[in-house]
Amino acid sequence: MDRYDMDDVVVAPPPEHDDGSYPLKEWRLKHQAGTLTRNDLIDYFKKESPKYFEFQNETETDDSNAPTYSFMVSVQTLNFDEQVSTSSKASMLLQEIKRLQESKHAVTCGSLKCMFKESLAKEEIIDVMVEFMLGDNPATALEKLQLEGNTATVCGKVFKNGEPTYSCRECGVDPTCVLCVNCFKRSAHRFHKYKMSSSGGGGCCDCGDDEAWKRDQYCELHLANRKNPLESKIITNAVLERAEVCFSAILAFCVNYLQIEPNASLQCLDGELDGANFCTVLYNDESHTFDQVIQTLTKIAKCRHKDAMEIVAAIDREGRAVVKCDTFKECNDLKTAIENQMIPPSGMLTNPRHSQSLRTSVLNINSVACQQFALQLLSWFQEFLVRHYLFRKRFAQLVQQKNESFCIRLILEYDVKLWKTARTCWHRLLISGMLMEYENKMVLAQEFSRRYATIVQDFISDDHDHSFSIVSLSVQLFTVPSIAHHLIAQESILYKLLHTFYHVAIEKFIHNRRLHFSKNIASMAFFKRANYILYDLRYLLSLKPEVLSNKLRNGFIEGCKALMPVLNVMQGMESITRQMGQHMDYEPEWECAFNLHIKLASTISQVIEWAASDVTLLRKLYKKTVQALLSNNFIVGNEKVEPKTVAGHVADCLIYDVSTHPVSIHLPLSRFYAGIYLHLGAHDLTYDSLQAETEALNIKLTPREIIEPVLCTQAMIAQVAAGMWRRNGYSLLHQLYFYRNVRCRVEMLDRDIVCLQIGASLMESNEFLIHMLNKFNMIAWAQPNYEAELAQSTVDDEFMRQLSMTDEFLELLIVIIGERWMPGVSLVTEEDRLRKEIIQLLCIKSHSHSELSRALPDGNGGSNDSIIEDVINTVAVFKKPVGAESKGVYELKEHLYEDFNVYFYHYTKEDKSKAEELQRERRKNKNELVCCPPPMLPQLTPAFKSMANILQCNVFLSITTMIMDRALDAHSRSFTESHLQKVLHLLGFAIQEELSEYYPFLSFYERSQKYGVLEKLDELARCPRLEAHRDFVLWTIRRFKELQAKQAPNVSASTSSAASTSAGTSVETAQSDYQPLTSEQQARLEKEARSRLAAERRAKIMAQMQNAQKSFMKSNAEMFASTATEEGAAGAAGVATTSKPATESVMDWDDIPELGAAALIPEPAKTVACLGERRCASEIGDNSFKCILCFEDCCVSSSGSPLVSSAFLQTSRVIYSAPSVGGLKSALHVSCCGHVMHYNCWKEYYSSEETKELRRPQRNRVSLTQAQNVEFHCPYCRTLSNTVLPVSEALAKFSSPLMPAASTGAGAGASSENVLPLDCYVELMRTLASELAYIEHSWPATAAGTAAATTTTAASTSAASPSSALSPSSAAAAAAGASPSLASSSSATSSSSPWSPWSPSSSRSSMMVSDDEWLNNIYPRSADILRRSNIIGDLMQFERSAQVVDKPLMHPNWIEMMGSFHKAMRNATQSQLQGQASKDSSSIAADIELDTVSLLWNTCSYTLQALEVYLYAIQKPLKAELPMRHQSCASNLVRACALYSSTLTVPQLRSQSQQGAKLLDTIFNQKGPSVLEWDCFRMLVQLNFMVPNLLVCADASKAIVASGSMFDFYTLQTCFLANMTKAVICFDYDKEMAKHNDADVEDLLQQSTSTAAPAITMLQYVEQLPAKIKHNLAIFYIKNNMAARVRQFERDGRQREEYEEMELEMSGEDGGATTSTSATTLAGDCTPKHLAMLLEYVKRQQSSFLRCACLFYRCMTDVDFPDTFPTDQPDRFDLMCQYLGLEPQLGVYFDMESVYATMMQSFASHPYIRTELFERSVSKRQGNAPSSSSASSSEKESIALVPCQRPLPHLVTLYEDYSDLINSVSDIFCPNNEREEMKTPTMCLICGTILCGHSYCCQPELGKTNVGACTHHAHDCGAEVGIFLRIRDCQVVYLGRGKGCFVQPPYLDEYGETDQGLRRGNPLRLCKAAYDRIFLQWLGHNLHEEIARLNENASVAVTQWHHM
Repeated sequence: MDRYDMDDVVVAPPPEHDDGSYPLKEWRLKHQAGTLTRNDLIDYFKKESPKYFEFQNETETDDSNAPTYSFMVSVQTLNFDEQVSTSSKASMLLQEIKRLQESKHAVTCGSLKCMFKESLAKEEIIDVMVEFMLGDNPATALEKLQLEGNTATVCGKVFKNGEPTYSCRECGVDPTCVLCVNCFKRSAHRFHKYKMSSSGGGGCCDCGDDEAWKRDQYCELHLANRKNPLESKIITNAVLERAEVCFSAILAFCVNYLQIEPNASLQCLDGELDGANFCTVLYNDESHTFDQVIQTLTKIAKCRHKDAMEIVAAIDREGRAVVKCDTFKECNDLKTAIENQMIPPSGMLTNPRHSQSLRTSVLNINSVACQQFALQLLSWFQEFLVRHYLFRKRFAQLVQQKNESFCIRLILEYDVKLWKTARTCWHRLLISGMLMEYENKMVLAQEFSRRYATIVQDFISDDHDHSFSIVSLSVQLFTVPSIAHHLIAQESILYKLLHTFYHVAIEKFIHNRRLHFSKNIASMAFFKRANYILYDLRYLLSLKPEVLSNKLRNGFIEGCKALMPVLNVMQGMESITRQMGQHMDYEPEWECAFNLHIKLASTISQVIEWAASDVTLLRKLYKKTVQALLSNNFIVGNEKVEPKTVAGHVADCLIYDVSTHPVSIHLPLSRFYAGIYLHLGAHDLTYDSLQAETEALNIKLTPREIIEPVLCTQAMIAQVAAGMWRRNGYSLLHQLYFYRNVRCRVEMLDRDIVCLQIGASLMESNEFLIHMLNKFNMIAWAQPNYEAELAQSTVDDEFMRQLSMTDEFLELLIVIIGERWMPGVSLVTEEDRLRKEIIQLLCIKSHSHSELSRALPDGNGGSNDSIIEDVINTVAVFKKPVGAESKGVYELKEHLYEDFNVYFYHYTKEDKSKAEELQRERRKNKNELVCCPPPMLPQLTPAFKSMANILQCNVFLSITTMIMDRALDAHSRSFTESHLQKVLHLLGFAIQEELSEYYPFLSFYERSQKYGVLEKLDELARCPRLEAHRDFVLWTIRRFKELQAKQAPNVSASTSSAASTSAGTSVETAQSDYQPLTSEQQARLEKEARSRLAAERRAKIMAQMQNAQKSFMKSNAEMFASTATEEGAAGAAGVATTSKPATESVMDWDDIPELGAAALIPEPAKTVACLGERRCASEIGDNSFKCILCFEDCCVSSSGSPLVSSAFLQTSRVIYSAPSVGGLKSALHVSCCGHVMHYNCWKEYYSSEETKELRRPQRNRVSLTQAQNVEFHCPYCRTLSNTVLPVSEALAKFSSPLMPAASTGAGAGASSENVLPLDCYVELMRTLASELAYIEHSWPATAAGTAAATTTTAASTSAASPSSALSPSSAAAAAAGASPSLASSSSATSSSSPWSPWSPSSSRSSMMVSDDEWLNNIYPRSADILRRSNIIGDLMQFERSAQVVDKPLMHPNWIEMMGSFHKAMRNATQSQLQGQASKDSSSIAADIELDTVSLLWNTCSYTLQALEVYLYAIQKPLKAELPMRHQSCASNLVRACALYSSTLTVPQLRSQSQQGAKLLDTIFNQKGPSVLEWDCFRMLVQLNFMVPNLLVCADASKAIVASGSMFDFYTLQTCFLANMTKAVICFDYDKEMAKHNDADVEDLLQQSTSTAAPAITMLQYVEQLPAKIKHNLAIFYIKNNMAARVRQFERDGRQREEYEEMELEMSGEDGGATTSTSATTLAGDCTPKHLAMLLEYVKRQQSSFLRCACLFYRCMTDVDFPDTFPTDQPDRFDLMCQYLGLEPQLGVYFDMESVYATMMQSFASHPYIRTELFERSVSKRQGNAPSSSSASSSEKESIALVPCQRPLPHLVTLYEDYSDLINSVSDIFCPNNEREEMKTPTMCLICGTILCGHSYCCQPELGKTNVGACTHHAHDCGAEVGIFLRIRDCQVVYLGRGKGCFVQPPYLDEYGETDQGLRRGNPLRLCKAAYDRIFLQWLGHNLHEEIARLNENASVAVTQWHHM
């Protein structure tokens, strides 16, 4: 369909006479006169509809200077002259455009946009027609109709593709009965066991259909409609008359126009053949791919790629699209070119449909307009018919008029001529108009069945999907039981379907009276479409009637007549012959035959069920089956018969050698006979009685003919197992797999076994066994002299095959005798059969519910699920899942293990071995005989009773005794142990059958005595060669003894006692005098003997050692005497001596905690601190490693070979994803596995991995752009990596020794003399900021110097990287972790510095200097900076404080490693910035430089913050053991940053000086963003790494390695105070009180402030503070807390002038002077409770900062966390402060005499904060209304507050019930098409946005590449990785850049299982554990790793992830 734009477009008003009243008056007058016909309305439609169709041609050229022409035509019906004039003008304009284009030699790229204004068309045409029908006030009439409520009792809502549907497992008649969302919510079925699924489109809701539901047929809405009368007061006869005229006009108009090649198109020409009034229309097909059509449009139609994609999306969505509007010649030329483009060059068209060209047509524009209006009419008509029963009744009467062009017959037949959207509109109209009432539905069904053959043939020759064909209506008609039975009885629909299938689908494939499919893709596709007939067959027979009428019986028999030819040609189809000489040349076709069987199998089962319900049907069907079998000559026709003798018995056997003649897996006729035969006994029919009837008809079917085809198939299967068919290729193996597969075995393997059981029951037992031996070529094997003859021949392959054939023969015999859990064979029910199947499955292993469901065959009825669940609950116990990863499983009840049969015929070899091993282990643990004995068998039915005679016949006994004899013969060559195991199994069957006493004729015991079976068993039990089967032999002997005791009660008492032992008796009771030991007893005795021998040997060796020891002591008596003297002296020393070695040990035991409260917090002398005056010595760990590539031992050293660890660098915004005012940000995150390797080893490994990556096929990998890092795996643990991280030495090795004060343990006084204090540090930083700003202003960096600072260029606007291209204030904001939005306002505050106000132009005009000159002559020395700062201190104090050291000499490769890491950072950042560049390419220059040095500091801070958030989320404290990947990553990253900061080049130092100046100004001079906008930890990391080396960089030989100096401590104190200031400013007492109730507040305030003894509460602490500090705290709170100031401002009601005066007073230096108002507020708002709440809030807000700081300084100083840190509780504020050297008592910081208070006041006095306070106050006073005055007074936006403690990131909150989630998106439309629902709604789990996944219509551009909506969203929302939930498929997708994977969704059913794709449909609930697993993978930055891990499997299908 055309890409119609639904937006209204302003057009010229129509002529005056064309108003709506004109046709209305005319119609009414004609109607009154009786002259109104439908042609009047049709003419009006034809005339008016072109007015609302417009198209727009936009042409572009590749020359940017070429003009763009726009040509817009509104198609209106003008007179002929005007049309000619318009068309000639259009032609001239088009010719002019072409002339200009040709003159510039440009390639035309046309953009065509067609519009049909549906809203105007409805208003001008449809509303007029409605007014004509219903009168002058149609809206009121429609409202009254709605109030009458007679819409319909049947819902009939037509489902869209992907819409959720619900079916009730308890009440649905069959699985096709479904409800829509609205009906389901209002029905009783929501409380039943229901199933949820997604519609494929085209179906409708069955609510209100009495035949669809067993009960609760109506929802609440339609139950009310049922009570309403059918008549209406609104719809009178006159209304119906007018409606009839309108309805007929609509139908005639739509039938006439809605065709792909309509005749009406020519009618619209009106003699006009010139002008741009034609369209080339391209239609949808299922033969060509999207890419093929896109390529054709871009190549032939000269469309832009983006336009071509939109056209293709429209074609796929609507079925067609207009690709060109031009003259007839141009359009026709394009049509011809497109059609010729797709024709294969060979010209050999195997199938016209699959090798055809794209379907195109040239239509007049008026025709296209009429077609579009016809579609709108049909959609409106469908909705209108739903309004009342009388409308639908009149519509049904109209379409039943056979002489009309719109009768049902013609509508059904011309469906194939329509395109997608037109078909859908007609289908919905038929559903709404004909399926609501039963009578209309019956009429439609009759017409549908009469035209079925024609419709199906059209569908097969068509190529549209089944859901878009009229054939899809069959599910609505054939699933209604009464209609289906009526059609079978009256319309012979069953015969029509089978007859049509035979002649249309399979007749062309019949060769020599048998089916043979050619290996042709076209024929396979043709056959696949024809198979839909078999689905219709299944619908027809889905519900068998309770009583059959004669007509129904005759109709069914007639249908079965048509079934027989189908089965006849399938008997023996795709037969195969064993390849003898060479391998097959090509694999034969086999899939079609199995597809045919799978589709037909359920129909065959249904036919048998129908026949079983009626004796007459059964009798007739039996005769027809026998007749068909006799007419089929496959295998049993004209074959020779030869007598064979075994054990004195002779049988006439067919000579048909399976190894040389054709054999087939497919024997449906024989199997159908077996299915019919099973039901004869229920009606007292027997083979003999029916044989007499058939013989009268000269039809005689012998048992030999029944079993022969099946026996040949079984012999062939045995030969395949023996390796005789290896040359026949994989096709045979695939067929045998499906033969046993659960989808096919019900009508294949199961029926074959029944067929053989029928033969065994009808034939004499000896004869039956001889037939089996003959077919397996084992007649010679069964002779007594076989062993003697074998001794004369050599052992070859044939001999080994014979052994295998013997195994297969014995196993088949076990299956025939033992597999009798089949209704009709034994006295069992279907539930018993299902029970047996489940028991055998659970004997393999515990199964989940889904595994059990997949392993059981599908039932035909919808109630099968409930039956299965009931049976499962009787045999198994459900174990609920434990954890998110596990599933709930069923475990078999213990007593049912006795029913286990190791030779169960549905077992594969793997299943059999697993089950046998499990059972043997179980019996061994229970101390029972370790074997798998046969289970008890159910009783056979009378018809099959004679089958038990096999177990006592002479041939059987001869075979068993012969195998036992060969087992006992040590020289026998024709025996294997598996033969014996199977014979023992058969003997067990025989013994248990006689013990059951079901069969009086069975006398196995007597006959076995003649053969000496018991004696042979005794010999076997004593045979050492057969030890493996000893327990099984003993079990058989025991059961034999029981049988013996039962047969001969006068045996001795001892024998009776032994025989009474049951099969499950323990091993101890199993032993008796005459029986040998069991294998368990034998093993135990051997173990005891081995233990005894070992003990004796050990004792002997110990005695020898003692003797040697005594001898040595005698020879060295003097030495031992002196030793004894020393020991005596030591013993006299007493207990004190015992503790002395411990105290003098090398290890320091001072860290052992003492008992009691004092142990919780150490004394000051024992405090472990990593910073400050009491810093402890570093604990440098082991530096030795082993390279994982060369396995050499290595250690970390600056001089040795550098070591690296593989790392993964990714862009991230995980911790920024929580909603905050700061806006969107992204950063770089590093993860590392911790495995170490040499740098040179890694380079070699990386080179080979890179080469391997590039060699991989392009379709399996994502094409790497230059900005992407090549990914590889860690060679040791396969962790995903894309760079390496240097492994460095501990930083303490590079720094100077500890200060004397810290090392000697002296107090603070002693240390303060050696180092500079905090206030000097602050002054020093301010001086450095001024110096750097002056240098940058006067001598800016040269372009060359700046370029040298970074090795590559890229676009940089990320918040993660401080941009050197921003304005100074903006860059300062970026450096401080704030939003660049404050750049404009920060420049205003920078004027206080004498060097700040520079402009870009003045900078450029300043003098440029080189790097060397800048460093040597311009940059100040540290002594100069110290002198200018005017602080009291010398250079030695400065160097001790900063720990200035000689610049470390790093290995050259270390610099190279860091360069590699920098390159990876640049690539990752550039990749993230590509999307932003594509959005706003004008604002981002391509050559803006990335300052990767600052980027490194930011990466370090973000990684540590992310680690802290992750640890907090999993509730792991700092002291808890960290995984190696986290510990090594943090440590290596911090060390690399610290060392790199001391080895910067001069260009890098110049760049850092710029950043440092802005950073220092921001922190110490309050220029730039305020403290509220700081990320304090990020600034801490930048200060630590950026600033110290700027102090000493003038001396090239000196450097500062950050390792815990006093300057590092002061940096921490500064950021700690800033964070505290922010917390005090942001504290809101009212909000805190609202969060907690009074009890919670009291508990909070009663918590201890520290672990010191005695512990005091926070409230007590505040009350005990000195009055001055408490006053200072209150004053600081009142002056700076925003909430308190806003409340004060609101309370006082001051104006702005008064407020500003108050601000001036507050900014005075006298902190103690307050106004009276302040004093009043102090008394009201600063009670001790207020202050205690404030301090508690500050402590909580500092926790995240302190945890990050602890991690940071732990890695920097290598001082481990003290033992006082908790390991299983949250980290404590006081302990973290002590570790960091900070004062944990917060009152200390509010002493006005200290530098702390001065710094905090400086942070709080930023002008931005005062402005923000005023904004909030005014806003609060005006009722949160924005202040216009404030907006005009300041250009600044609101402060982007960065909270002290970021909220924990979280994924979106999902619905608990999955049905609520899927219903929530049921009405969401595609954002690019308002009429089309979203096919694949996909939710971003990070932000909750609903996107359109996997759709060409919603593909934005990302870096000049079209990508899917999810990929584009992931780039912005998740920094190139996202988590998406595909709602209708219940699938979670991890989506990276060009890669992705599916993971387990968080929705689970009651069995703890997921249901991806809604295949099972169980109700799903949100599992918190599963959702938390996804959350933690995202929070831990493991998504890329998970994607790589799941995609590493080579079997994963290739997916175009970037299109998602």
